[in-house]
Amino acid sequence: MGIGSWAGLWFALGIPLILMMYLLKRKFIDTPVPSHLLWRRVLENTEANRPWQKLRNRLLMWLQILAAALLAFALMRPFLWTDAGTGGTLVVVADVSASMSAIYASEPGDSETAVAPTRLDILKSEILADTRQADGDLTLIRMGGSPQVVASAADDQASWNRAVEELEPDYARTSYREAISLASAVAEGQQDARIIVYTDGQWSERVEDLPVSVPVEVRRIGGERYRNASIEQFGTDGNRAVGVVANTGNSVLEVGVELSGDGRAQGKETLALQPGERQTVTFDRAEAAEVYRLSLAGLSDDYAADDDAFAFPESGGAVKVLLLSDGNLFLEKALRLSGAEVTRLDLSGNAPTADTEASDTEEGAGKTESTAPPLPEEQPDIVVVEGELPASLRSGTWGQWLGNAARWTIGGKEEAGQPGNRRVELTAHPITRYLSLTEPYFGPLTEGRPAGLQTLLSIGGRPAIAAGTENGQRALWFGFNLQSGDLPLNSEFPVLVSNATTWLSGGRGGGLGRAISGAVVEVPIATGAESALWRPLQGAAFEKNGGATQAVNGNPTSGSGEHAGLASSQVAPSVPGLYAFEQSGNGLEEAPVYLLDVRADASESTAPTAENPVFGAMAATGTTGVSDDMAPNTANGDHRSRLPLTIPLAALIIAIMLTEWGVYRRGRSI
Repeated sequence: MGIGSWAGLWFALGIPLILMMYLLKRKFIDTPVPSHLLWRRVLENTEANRPWQKLRNRLLMWLQILAAALLAFALMRPFLWTDAGTGGTLVVVADVSASMSAIYASEPGDSETAVAPTRLDILKSEILADTRQADGDLTLIRMGGSPQVVASAADDQASWNRAVEELEPDYARTSYREAISLASAVAEGQQDARIIVYTDGQWSERVEDLPVSVPVEVRRIGGERYRNASIEQFGTDGNRAVGVVANTGNSVLEVGVELSGDGRAQGKETLALQPGERQTVTFDRAEAAEVYRLSLAGLSDDYAADDDAFAFPESGGAVKVLLLSDGNLFLEKALRLSGAEVTRLDLSGNAPTADTEASDTEEGAGKTESTAPPLPEEQPDIVVVEGELPASLRSGTWGQWLGNAARWTIGGKEEAGQPGNRRVELTAHPITRYLSLTEPYFGPLTEGRPAGLQTLLSIGGRPAIAAGTENGQRALWFGFNLQSGDLPLNSEFPVLVSNATTWLSGGRGGGLGRAISGAVVEVPIATGAESALWRPLQGAAFEKNGGATQAVNGNPTSGSGEHAGLASSQVAPSVPGLYAFEQSGNGLEEAPVYLLDVRADASESTAPTAENPVFGAMAATGTTGVSDDMAPNTANGDHRSRLPLTIPLAALIIAIMLTEWGVYRRGRSI
């Protein structure tokens, strides 16, 4: 026999209260009255109270004491150990949360091996060993981010073994309550049904208030030793990278912390951490990078899912545009409406043009360099040149600087002969998407169409807009002056500028931040995208198969990656690491690429508690919650279930109360 909760013993204090009531009970004396003259004096004597009487053998008192004792005993939730047997319906709940991927260590002195089994490996072997001789129906429930019935009423041992062996860790936030509710619903109404939960006890939710009407048994997987260091926070601030490293285990650790940017090492420190201690580490970033990685090196801990974190510079997603123009309010406003950061450089009157290029050459290259304006503080992503690019900006430092950015050239010297008709023809391209451009007047066409660019718009058979690649950078050419026509006044002009900015930025997407595996992430979807996928770049997902790009627990497209679909609300990949959200479609040459740091649920990093708090006080009728100290000894093969005594005791208390009512009605005759 066992006791579910010793707290019910407090209700046994009702027994001395019952005895006290009988000790203080008023006692009346039967006295013959010979005359009514003495009635008043006798009445006063018979109403006298006689406290602290000698207890008499009364059946009513013993029934009340027995009822109080049984009530206190029932509130202690007693149970009897019984042989579990192999018949009936068995519902197995397998905990596949992120913490189950930790290395199994039963004792503090266990030796560390090169290939150590994980808690999930031990869980699988325990399930297979316990169900090898089962002759009833077997149901396997996978307890992860969303509970799932993996095998239902299986009576084929081969298929059951295969379902157990295929269990994999789930790094999402585990739905513990939903899994127990599902197990209860499956077992409800089944003959001789019982539930066995295999877990490491590292739960973030309590389920004691759930109505479970069948016996529940908990098999604990894990041990006393737990070595783990975790990166709790990581981010970049200006020229610094700051991280918070914590020791979530129960052993002293010496941790190496490494910072890298785009795969290049930028710093390393060593920390000594006591159990439960956390320290902040700061690095000065040596060079700019698109993505930074903070990782724990030289540490052999039990749980590796929290050893990496990624961060993205705050300005990673902004598109910087340098506008070289004498002044065009409509163009500048349209660029800003597209979300770009615009810096305008007015070169009118102080920079030589193509007409003065010959004189500049005669005086020497030194003059060209001296007449150039100072370089802006930041390298632009796009350079928009309205008119002709000054000769002083075509060579030297400016020439090298502008060669690293995409270029959009607008207008120039007008041609002598113009087309006879103004018929507009468009070619499908991301720049011309959603546009007709049949209404605006473009003005006279200009000279100097670059060779090798694809014509996107022609007027009277002559190129007016062309796009392509020059010197490894994207290039866009408008063969007309914006001031000579009414295109800037047309409603399609902002759309044209937005399309041009998006295409010229070369698919620049930036970072989406950090998300827990399985969480919903908002991702901008490119116009024309027909399919998308998550591609692993770094971390556990990328390194799992020797660094090969692979599908990660999803439906692959194009042979690799995790299929994402076209909705703006996307589910983060299931394995921690750095991912790129890639989109594709007909006519979509290059869509923005967005980076996401996927992490496991932080609550899975902490050390399991010494006692399992999950099934400490299941309150529903018939529930047999098992705390860790009361669970059967699975190591010795003693697999037993518990028979609750709450219902029989409740029935006995009701019977005693009915008997007590009968005694009360009969009065003093008993």
